[in-house]
Amino acid sequence: MDTSRISRIALRAALAASMMAIGAAGAQAKTGETVPAASAKPPIEVNTLSGAYLAAKQAREDRKPDVAAQYYEKALALDPTSETLQQEAMFAYLADGRFAEGVKLAAKLANNEDVGKVAHIALGLDALRASRFDAAINQFKLDDTSDLDTLLVGHLSSWAEIGAGRPKDALARVQSLAGASWFAVFNQYQTGLLAGLAGNLPAARTALNSVISDQPSAQTSVDAFLGAAEALGRLEARAGRKADALAAIDKGLDLAPSYDPLVQLRAEVDGGKKVAPPIENAQDGAAETLYILGQAINRGDGQDVALLYFQFAKAVSPTLDPKLLTAMAGIADRTQQIDLALSYYAQIPKNSAYRRTAELQMGLDLWQADRKEEAKEHLRKAVKDYPNDLQAHLAFADVLSADKSYGEAVALLDRALELAPKDSPTLWNIYFQRGIAFERLKEWDKAEPDFKKALELSPDQPQVLNYLGYSWVDMNRNLDEGLKMIRRAVDLRPNDGYIIDSLGWAYYRLGRYPDAVEQLERAILLTPADPTINDHLGDAYWRVGRTREARFQWNRALVGEPKPTEDVVESIKRKLADGLTADASKPATGAAPNADAQRAANEAPAATTTRPN
Repeated sequence: MDTSRISRIALRAALAASMMAIGAAGAQAKTGETVPAASAKPPIEVNTLSGAYLAAKQAREDRKPDVAAQYYEKALALDPTSETLQQEAMFAYLADGRFAEGVKLAAKLANNEDVGKVAHIALGLDALRASRFDAAINQFKLDDTSDLDTLLVGHLSSWAEIGAGRPKDALARVQSLAGASWFAVFNQYQTGLLAGLAGNLPAARTALNSVISDQPSAQTSVDAFLGAAEALGRLEARAGRKADALAAIDKGLDLAPSYDPLVQLRAEVDGGKKVAPPIENAQDGAAETLYILGQAINRGDGQDVALLYFQFAKAVSPTLDPKLLTAMAGIADRTQQIDLALSYYAQIPKNSAYRRTAELQMGLDLWQADRKEEAKEHLRKAVKDYPNDLQAHLAFADVLSADKSYGEAVALLDRALELAPKDSPTLWNIYFQRGIAFERLKEWDKAEPDFKKALELSPDQPQVLNYLGYSWVDMNRNLDEGLKMIRRAVDLRPNDGYIIDSLGWAYYRLGRYPDAVEQLERAILLTPADPTINDHLGDAYWRVGRTREARFQWNRALVGEPKPTEDVVESIKRKLADGLTADASKPATGAAPNADAQRAANEAPAATTTRPN
């Protein structure tokens, strides 16, 4: 099978598994450290206005605000009066965490029709962090706002009111916010935090209980739901109501049983330790508002605005919450800024509830940065430090599989099966991954039962159907059932070029070359750059007499992405020189298709990347 793909896929799996544990709401452990703005030099030197501007635009397009900010700085030095440059530079500075510089431009742009709203919010936050609360409220008075802007400035104004010593006005502001149906969970969460800081425990209890007593609210914002469970747990614990505190925390753990901030808080409350309050001051409350709403939009195109909110939260709060560092690191990960992500994770304190996830993610990031030995040592230490942690074992096992260290991976997956809850919805995937490791070790007698167990636990997993079905066909066993499994996998994933490639290659192995060509042509349309699929299609073309097209596909395979391994390159070169042998029973490359059936195995958990497990 194509083991070069396994490396990429396994890393994606490990990343998803680790990030599922990150979540959104977190413990209130604080650190006085701040995240410095990126200091890397721009990739190229520019000395003209047009060059600096175009480079800045490209950096923004590439979602590299640190690079964009440096080019805009250069452009503004060349033309400090350009309002267009000022507008774009303001966004770049704010997104890069250069808040003071962004605020200077915001002061010039407050009346600008295009960017005035963001400028006023930045100015308001600058006032709020300096405890100029009435000035902040005046800046937050915006006209013609979207639902999200309405909610944001309403909550920020409420925190300014409480900072000014007007708790009744603060609560009244939140209660007056009307809009979309999804306002409710955010309003109740903020009401609970505001009332808690004001010492109004009955109002805080009512509001926070309303959030955690409504499971559907978690669908609107899992971060607000878990935050409410944590906040209520802290308030009740500080009021000496241990049973009520544990009950609140358990509501959150019912949703996310291994969510570290709640697990750690529960241990503290159960052990009678003094716990910190949910919110220390108005600035921290404003930061929590920005964090919660940022997390609500932190996906797809929304992550650009989410990053802006997170940078605002970092600027306004006198202390930096580890969950904010985690969220910003997550965006850096998704935009392939690995060094920046590592710098964020490294700042999370050793005693933070977020440290475990940070350690795992740092190991995966080191692997992705091609610092493989460091990555393995980092994850090996994580497994030692967290011997009963399922995610640590899975992350290290995935990296070892990607490194072709299948024997070590099996040992970790054995332990993972001991640690995994028997009702875990991802238990099938552990059996599947172990089955792949056994198959790679040529221990089919152990691999096959694991594949079957994975299907028993989750019968319609296309990647398992594909892997087991093709393996049977490849070994000339259970041909009818194997082909039926692969067809079922294609039915479940009709737009997955890798799985369709498996069907085409199964037909090839069975000598059904016209059927193979039909399926492999479908696969190549969906995944045109993949070298394995191009190679397979070339072989199938040769068998039906389309030799010129076969050589074209083999040439494409040589320049595909990812680059084929050396043995495959040599095989293709031999075919280009001599064609295929008369033996049609085996693939010329000696490679079974689509170990990338595993690719699909890990697409589903990736959809919950920023959610707790």
